[in-house]
Amino acid sequence: MIRVAITGASGLVGECLTRVLVDHPAAEVTYVGSRSSAGRDIADVVPSLKGQISLACRESDAKEIAAAADVAILAHKSAESLELTPKLLDAGVRVIDIGGEFRLKDPALYKRWYGQDHTATVLLAEAVYGLPELHREQIRTARLVANPGCYPTSVVLGLAPLLKAGLIQRDGIHIASSSGLTGAGRTGARAFIDVNEDMRPYALGGHKHVPEMEQELGAAAGGRVTVTFVPHLIPLNRGILSTMFARPARLADAAELHATLARAYAGEPFVRVREGGGDVCIANVRGTNFCDVAVDLSESTETVIVTSALDNMLKGAATQAIQNLNVMFGLDEATGIRGVRGS
Repeated sequence: MIRVAITGASGLVGECLTRVLVDHPAAEVTYVGSRSSAGRDIADVVPSLKGQISLACRESDAKEIAAAADVAILAHKSAESLELTPKLLDAGVRVIDIGGEFRLKDPALYKRWYGQDHTATVLLAEAVYGLPELHREQIRTARLVANPGCYPTSVVLGLAPLLKAGLIQRDGIHIASSSGLTGAGRTGARAFIDVNEDMRPYALGGHKHVPEMEQELGAAAGGRVTVTFVPHLIPLNRGILSTMFARPARLADAAELHATLARAYAGEPFVRVREGGGDVCIANVRGTNFCDVAVDLSESTETVIVTSALDNMLKGAATQAIQNLNVMFGLDEATGIRGVRGS
């Protein structure tokens, strides 16, 4: 049985992680860390867990985690991961970081977009970007996995195969994504009333997920990729729908574009290639670890249009982390998450 520690356990992602892992046949949650709820039972902090697990929340301490767990899933949205991760790795605990601390390889980009110095730069070269569809083999043996952001997951899965095949140009890519409010965390989700019966863009000057997208898309393309990204808040609890616009790099029809996506994800358990963007919607992926993708071609404007949808709390965060955990420990990667619904 894989012993799992969850830090940030009282947050929305931490709750999702715990709810899914309590039913995982090969894993057991043995430690829950929550600075704000230390000393309280996690089932009292998160009432949906009542009757499923009883563990006292603790201040996240590397020595205590090492004594209790084989792997730690860090669900912080802060630099607390920078302090914990080196200590956990030194103690032999493998780490899956759901925050953004180890996604970017360039510490200068981290400082620019996250507003602080990176204090564990020695680990950046080692960290594996945790998108199994692209980096499965590296994840298998990784000590440190950087779980992708929710927006980048939707974007990279949609665009990477087309860039790798040389079917779209590497510059001039425009992305419009719409997200439910759970992407802002438990505190941000309370602002739902501010967006009810409304829709609004944000971070128009640049979103911190842009360098992550450009880094991973550039790796797939074999050269520098630039994107313009505009996220939107929509009055939903959860879910992301991304629409991407790119110029063709060479003559290709809609059938070739679709076939390229289909080949890239043939046999992938959690990416479903739809016939067209009209078949991609949040309702079909909510409560699951699936990402649905499709590609269309506007011949009149010579524009390739890629659409993707996922549940930002699951494939965009919690169950993707568990998918990575499964890969790291040699399990079928769908173990415990194949039929997830409503977690």
